[in-house]
Amino acid sequence: MLFSKNKVITAVTTLTLGFGFTMGVTPALADSNQSSLQHTSISSVEKEEQQPFTGYVISIDNIYMVVANTSTKEEALSYKDNWWDLASQNKILRVPVSTGDHYVLGEKLNVFAKAWTLSIPPIAIAPTIEKIAD
Repeated sequence: MLFSKNKVITAVTTLTLGFGFTMGVTPALADSNQSSLQHTSISSVEKEEQQPFTGYVISIDNIYMVVANTSTKEEALSYKDNWWDLASQNKILRVPVSTGDHYVLGEKLNVFAKAWTLSIPPIAIAPTIEKIAD
């Protein structure tokens, strides 16, 4: 019996996701002497350690700011009008901004996000933004 590449990929993906959800949702074996009230359920997304995206603000509008992951502020600002070069290298992140947020060009940030979109450049979903003093 021959499997096509798509069928194999679909099967592997299904098994991987199924195993991941099972392991993420199923609580660990509890000590039978402890009360079940002492255990708190936390979703697997909240338990994952979020990796920061560190970079400099190179563009801001009413909806998003663009953060570039470069080694220096000067390098980041040199891409402010042409950041698509960095986007293809996965060194750009678009971050939604709220009305009360105040950020300036060249400011260094750590952006922690629950997830990123699969677009180029990715957009941070539910970000937590931390300012870094230079």
